[in-house]
Amino acid sequence: MVTGRDGAPWPSGGDRSRYDGPTALLALCCALLLALTLTASSGPGSGQGPAKGADDGMDLLRRAAEASRKVSYEGVQAISSTGPAGTEHRVVEVEHSAESGTRLHEPGGADEVRIRPADSSEWPDPGARVLDTLEENYRVVRAGAGEASGRPAELVEAVRADGGAAGRFWIDAETGLPLRRMTLDPLGRVVHFSEFTEFQVVDGAAGAAEAADPGRAPDPWGDRLDEGELRELRAGGWTAPDRLSWNYRLMDARTKRKPSGPVVHLSYSDGLSVISVFVERGRLGSGSHGTGQGMRAVEGGGGTVYMGGAGQQRRMWEAEEYVYTMLADAPPDAVAAAAASLPGPDEAGFWDRVDRGFARFGDWLGM
Repeated sequence: MVTGRDGAPWPSGGDRSRYDGPTALLALCCALLLALTLTASSGPGSGQGPAKGADDGMDLLRRAAEASRKVSYEGVQAISSTGPAGTEHRVVEVEHSAESGTRLHEPGGADEVRIRPADSSEWPDPGARVLDTLEENYRVVRAGAGEASGRPAELVEAVRADGGAAGRFWIDAETGLPLRRMTLDPLGRVVHFSEFTEFQVVDGAAGAAEAADPGRAPDPWGDRLDEGELRELRAGGWTAPDRLSWNYRLMDARTKRKPSGPVVHLSYSDGLSVISVFVERGRLGSGSHGTGQGMRAVEGGGGTVYMGGAGQQRRMWEAEEYVYTMLADAPPDAVAAAAASLPGPDEAGFWDRVDRGFARFGDWLGM
């Protein structure tokens, strides 16, 4: 478990029959990426990408984001994430209402998750920030026509400075919605892949009524922090940088209050991948053996970082009386650079701290 600064344990309210530790958390992080890319504002970009006219694919992606505000749909999405330990496959059921937001459910896995449209009264729409960051980091071009989910689609490619593909999007020719997306590492290997294996447009009014039902799914994300609250958090000693490495920009910051103190969830993106960082005061407490979570202890930087997982990149460490947990679907080199942007680990902890440390985040999600 994670213990508070006074040594008192966090409450253990998580029900492990409903929560599968870091796997469920990564599913939620992937759900956040889906929500960011499908509910983004279609306003003009503010990124400092290549000259106007070079990124002829950005207009198509912004129209795709706008389409999510007009078209309700449902389907089944297959997701694959590949990391150093192997590839993980998941299936997610998706119901999207143009009026009320998106609901996702992983059969046999995490509880149902509901993502609502961004509130314009809060700090800038994280979906719009994802598209701006994509434009800032990559040259985004139309790459021809093809097919996805059995439907005609237009292909958009995000290109690195060296000319290699960093990501691809297949946009439905009829609805303008993204049907398939792929993220690649600098060697051209697929890191993350998602595609609708089933997809259909539904009546908007029916979808809105269904998604608006407040009794069907809790909101696990917590309260979004506005810019003023984020400044106060940093002034109080919390680490919440605007960027992790040069290209991963802060998209969203949230907090969830617990009796022992707050847990802060920071979401970073380069426009293609998401790196989630959970921060809480305290230390990793003793508990059951961490090998059950597939973690391994890596010594370095004066302390121990616990790493592991097939598919998702997972890291956990203690630093300066805070516990950091990182979950990502990004290329390994990006994850390593992001971790180096945060405070380094304290002197070594113990293997048996890890399992209950991740279980603590099940309680954070209210499961």
